[in-house]
Amino acid sequence: MNTRILSYLTAIETYGSLSEAAKRLYVSQPYLSKILHDMEDRYHITIFTRGKNGMQTTENGRLFLDMARELIQDAERFEKIFRDHTGETMLRIAAFPSSYAADAYLRMIKAMPDQSFRFHYKEESSSEVIKDVYTSAADVGIIFLKKRSRTLTEQFFKARRIICRPVFDARLHVIVRNGHPLTQKNDLTLEDLYQYNIAMYHTKKGDGIYSLEDGYYNQVSLPDLVDFDRFKQIIYIYSRATLHNILNQTDYIALGSQATLDQQKNFGIASIPFPFPGGMKDPDSFGNTLCYIHLKDRPLSSAAKRFVQYLLKYYS
Repeated sequence: MNTRILSYLTAIETYGSLSEAAKRLYVSQPYLSKILHDMEDRYHITIFTRGKNGMQTTENGRLFLDMARELIQDAERFEKIFRDHTGETMLRIAAFPSSYAADAYLRMIKAMPDQSFRFHYKEESSSEVIKDVYTSAADVGIIFLKKRSRTLTEQFFKARRIICRPVFDARLHVIVRNGHPLTQKNDLTLEDLYQYNIAMYHTKKGDGIYSLEDGYYNQVSLPDLVDFDRFKQIIYIYSRATLHNILNQTDYIALGSQATLDQQKNFGIASIPFPFPGGMKDPDSFGNTLCYIHLKDRPLSSAAKRFVQYLLKYYS
């Protein structure tokens, strides 16, 4: 699809009329009108209606133009990357917010002070990480998976030709700031946790892979263990940086896994083993596995392999 043509159509919506859009684009109005009619005929839709207030987008037209803008932006990014940065090392990482992945990433780039590269590191939900890997929007993805869902997980990835490799098994911990009152308590109990407020990563229900999604930071893994209704305040967050800021500046708690390397020094937070009730048969069933994923038919690039090597070196 010709993105120049798409940009002409989005200009009609931006300027409100064919005549004004043609003027701004330095093309004739009949030429722009023909482009519009040809596109509407090709896709059997009406993009604009003509009224007293100028050109108005239809419902289908609004969807068409929104997707057109996405295509235009993708084409611009494509051209910028391969026109301006030819020969430079490229890497796109999609990761569930995790100090493990971020730490490995930082250790890798610190070891490359003289190398020219263009790296992208995006934190998002596990479902979005999987989507980015599946659609080749990311070279490698980092996610947490529930131990109790391994059979379902294997079937899910096999159907999508995604390779999923474990890095390490993580046990449930309570995450707090350095010096938090809970770090001084010897016999921690669930009742102690309910005296504080909690920060949690926000997740979306109704997702086709919700049963696989989002590690410790949701209520799906812990419905029989933690009564979230007993927390007076719950803050739903969307990034690791926000979580760290909340923990460092308040007495809020979070649920996560064991400490990363130099966690207290680098992030100012501490990890406390979760106070499982006495007599619980299998507390490890509430744990998760940190994994990296990539497409089976798309071997890891040298840069992606290097990132995975750092992740395995420090956390496997």
